[in-house]
Amino acid sequence: MSGRPAAYTRAVKTPSALLAVPLLLGCAHTLQVPTAPPGGPGAPLPPLPQASIELPLRADIRGTLRSLESLVPEVFDTGGRFQMIGPTPAGIRYRVQRAPFRFEPRQGAVHVETTLSFTAEACVGAPLGLPIPFLPSCQVVASCGINEAPRQVVVGADTTIRLDASWHIVSQTVPTAPSFRDRCELTMFRVDVTQFVGDFVAEQVAAATRRMDATVNQNGDLTPRAQELWTSLNAPMELGDGFWLTLSPQRVFAAPFDLTLETASTRVGVLAQPVVTSGARPTPAPSALPPLDPAPEGRPGGGFALTLDANVSFAETTALVAQEFRGRVMELDGHHALVREVRVRGSGAALLFELDVTFQDGPFDGTPATLFLAGLPDYDAAREALVVRDLDYTLDTRNTLLQAGEWLLRGSLREGLARRAVFPLGDRIRRLRDSAQRALTRPLGGGSEMRGELTTLRPVGAFVTEGGVVVRVQAEGRAEVTQDLSSLDLTGRRAAP
Repeated sequence: MSGRPAAYTRAVKTPSALLAVPLLLGCAHTLQVPTAPPGGPGAPLPPLPQASIELPLRADIRGTLRSLESLVPEVFDTGGRFQMIGPTPAGIRYRVQRAPFRFEPRQGAVHVETTLSFTAEACVGAPLGLPIPFLPSCQVVASCGINEAPRQVVVGADTTIRLDASWHIVSQTVPTAPSFRDRCELTMFRVDVTQFVGDFVAEQVAAATRRMDATVNQNGDLTPRAQELWTSLNAPMELGDGFWLTLSPQRVFAAPFDLTLETASTRVGVLAQPVVTSGARPTPAPSALPPLDPAPEGRPGGGFALTLDANVSFAETTALVAQEFRGRVMELDGHHALVREVRVRGSGAALLFELDVTFQDGPFDGTPATLFLAGLPDYDAAREALVVRDLDYTLDTRNTLLQAGEWLLRGSLREGLARRAVFPLGDRIRRLRDSAQRALTRPLGGGSEMRGELTTLRPVGAFVTEGGVVVRVQAEGRAEVTQDLSSLDLTGRRAAP
């Protein structure tokens, strides 16, 4: 995971980066290494990834579609009376029988249609209703659908449903042109009863669908549910051990509705910036319910990435290293040095190890010294541990040891420290992931429930901060919120919940 050797070389092998004190080499049997000044924290942590929380919405539209049956009469007729056609002496009477409505999903809409079977008669009578001598009434002169199969015409409409920016379910119905299976033209005036009947009933269906649309639009307000859900998503979730998960939702997208003969369904995507923190319960900033944006094309859905930061303080790293090395005798090219104490602190992007040693033989027998080694922190995914890469003596320490005797550079001290400076973090990270997954599976109120599954752990890196080392691991999976809309009545026939 390292990938930063060039930065490390600049950090630990440039005198101004780690050591600002000139080399001091005293007389024989005295080894004095300059103290390395502490450096500031390294580069800032990478930004947290955004996460998508999926919100499937499904509304029952069976009652809405069935309402058309009650809104459009089954029979249209003239009451057995002839209706005069404008200023002509011709009149017509008809009877139309409407078949039950048929519904069919079509490319994101529901197509509704019905077949009209009708009979018609034409008469000649008084123009403008004035009587004609010797013609006491309008005389039938032609008919169609009588003593033969009724004539037929098909009328229909297409209904689409969407969510608008204000969290309302909006229905929009557009009539389709009538389809004439066989026409009925009567009398010498060539009155097309088929067109007349088709247009008349089509307008009745259009009026009924407008009423249906208005009812859906009046009863399809999801704002109260959305506001309650938004408030719940903003609330910090306790993970235990002093950790908190805050989702910080930011934007909301909605895909077009998919319509069947039973349901209207869509997927709403909540874009969030989840973060895990430790300490006191976070106080999220107030956040108003945002308008609903259309889902951008090609936007992937369902991806949820949660960053887990495992913090290892300098005190903890010092205690772990000291436990391994305090009191241990290390070999330096046939000579020996007792490690009395170890301290760890930051120096730029590197970890700086200070080792208090006492040489036990050779020209420096009994001489105490403090040696400085620096290396880059890294997360070893295979070992699930914080490790140190490219560990080496700092430049001034190396120069001092070279002047005192090259044998001081060779041996088990550096290699042993590099091998044993390992800080297991697997259990800590898995506990955080499991706690976050439990927190993501919970009721949110208002008929909504969140379910989360975190699977893959992907290391991001290890970073030196002011207080220690942060090992960042990204847990990837899915998070979904289900909203129960079973109580949503788009027909307005029962009281809202």
